[in-house]
Amino acid sequence: NQANKYNIRANTSITLSKKFLVYMDMLAIKRNTLYPNRPNGNEGNRILEDVFRVPPTILPKYPAKDGAPIMYGRYVDIVNPVAYAEHGGRAANEYGQSSINLQPKWEVLPGLNLRGQFSFRLNSDVTRATRDNYYFFDYFTGQLPQTWSVQRSVTLSRTTSYYAGVTADYTYDLKTHHFFVMGGYSQEENNSGQWDINSLLSFYAKVNYSYKDKYLLEGAMRTDGSSRFGPGHKYGTFPSLAVGWNVHKENFMQSLHAVNNLKLRASYGRLGNEDIKLYQYQNMINTSDGTEKVWGNPDITWETVDMLDLGVDVGLFNSKLELTFDFYNKETKDIILNPPVSYVGGMGTPPINAGRLRNKGVELSLNYNSNIGKNITLSVRPGISYNRNTLLSLLGGPYITAATSTVNQSINQEGYALNSLYGYKTGGLLQAADFKPDGTPLVPVITNEKPGDIRYLDLNGDKIIDGNDQTVIGDPTPRTDFFANFTITYKKWELEALLQAVSKSDAVLNGMLAHPLDMSYDGGVPTLYYADNYWTPERNGARFPRLSTTPDINKLPSDFWIQNGAFVRVKYIQLGYNFNGVALKRIGVNGARVYVNAQNPFVFTSMKLTDPESQGNQWTYGIMKMYTAGVSIQL
Repeated sequence: NQANKYNIRANTSITLSKKFLVYMDMLAIKRNTLYPNRPNGNEGNRILEDVFRVPPTILPKYPAKDGAPIMYGRYVDIVNPVAYAEHGGRAANEYGQSSINLQPKWEVLPGLNLRGQFSFRLNSDVTRATRDNYYFFDYFTGQLPQTWSVQRSVTLSRTTSYYAGVTADYTYDLKTHHFFVMGGYSQEENNSGQWDINSLLSFYAKVNYSYKDKYLLEGAMRTDGSSRFGPGHKYGTFPSLAVGWNVHKENFMQSLHAVNNLKLRASYGRLGNEDIKLYQYQNMINTSDGTEKVWGNPDITWETVDMLDLGVDVGLFNSKLELTFDFYNKETKDIILNPPVSYVGGMGTPPINAGRLRNKGVELSLNYNSNIGKNITLSVRPGISYNRNTLLSLLGGPYITAATSTVNQSINQEGYALNSLYGYKTGGLLQAADFKPDGTPLVPVITNEKPGDIRYLDLNGDKIIDGNDQTVIGDPTPRTDFFANFTITYKKWELEALLQAVSKSDAVLNGMLAHPLDMSYDGGVPTLYYADNYWTPERNGARFPRLSTTPDINKLPSDFWIQNGAFVRVKYIQLGYNFNGVALKRIGVNGARVYVNAQNPFVFTSMKLTDPESQGNQWTYGIMKMYTAGVSIQL
């Protein structure tokens, strides 16, 4: 693997008169990457999956024979990753980006400004996949079981986008009254691929008023029109209102010297979401035969979010201790979802404005700064947030999304979280005691289940395990997030650390990590942890089912594969020392700093086979540790 990146940027301002300025920003980026010629996907590269697919008993490369090409170990039809790296070719990607941004500003009258902006961006990318012809001979027989043909392929992509807008703002002060008024217009357009075009047209206005900087009022309104929606549904209007009260500036607060800041805030507003694929409001035509291939929804329109926020900001002891607290209640109306359609004549799953979703939560952050004696300073900045989402109503629900190789089976159902996990509840693994000596089951099982397979629970009591026993089994979204930043300095030394924590979430283990040796899919080899914890008659308290090359019964979506995704991670620790003084200034150096840094050095979690933060699969690396040392010099 190899990656190179080159940037050039220029910022300048042009003064055309005392009251007319033009700011200009130009940027060009060129980035090249080189990978083994294996598919990218699942947020990774398949050569990592190849590592899991090939058993450790397969030699990566055989000893050289005179007059013979290099021979590699093979497993069924799988060539090992060493061969892919050395003779599988390479994928050379080149990414180019250029942009220009112009922002004129004209002070028309004192307090009245007219501003504009125009930006244009061009992305041009090319991927070149190359591979030379290569013959794979069997080391022992000399037979030719497999050949790689010559590959020369090129993929080009090009996207452009522009933004144009103009705003006018006016500031006016009348004794203890302060007014600010702003209004504007903007339009933007994006072009990608050969045909895809989308645009957004916006009008907006905002008014701010404050009295003695104690009582604050703000009102805003915007209207957006999106090409993603059809005629009669393109435009949405989104108002908002906010009020604030700087309580600490009231006369009755002046005797409370410990409180230097106390602000109460409240706001209510509406936002819009247009995040759907293009052309979903119309039926799509097959370009080869002219027939309709995907249904559209001409009534699809903006998803709206009404949000109430109540907050307080507190500063104590000259801001030595600061606190910010917010409570919010967000209700999403006309949420855009893709419902299941009838198997009879169904063409695609067009999106609809399906119902209402509520997100309710709190956010709390603290900031403590203190001097301990003359030489020590301490800063602690923790924060925590809690959020719970619930589907309040769902048109024609529930919606069940079947599992794929990369997506867990999920359900959208009233009263539960969005995209809840859906499947069977389980009671551990079947044991020999669950069957008669002739193999007849004593408990409800799926046909062909044996000791060591997953025991699915018969929830409806009909003595049959089938789809009627499936239910909501988990929520993949954590409800609580926590962070804490610590900084302590002693004279010229500085130590800083950042912690991140996430509460319980339901993380599903799947793919080769859950089902090694699955020859109905891509095979795979058990990890050491799996090898020590799969079921055998002597190890009936195992974490994993019995090994099988056809584990279809154990691959059904169930809570058996759910792990607790909670974790605490040290994101970084950095120790630094600052140099300054007359000696450095004599050689033209104003200051210098040396430091050592450890990123992601520790994580505490109950998860064994995947990283709790990235929750990847056999295609991906986990979050990597990195240790660096460096010097920064100020001239």
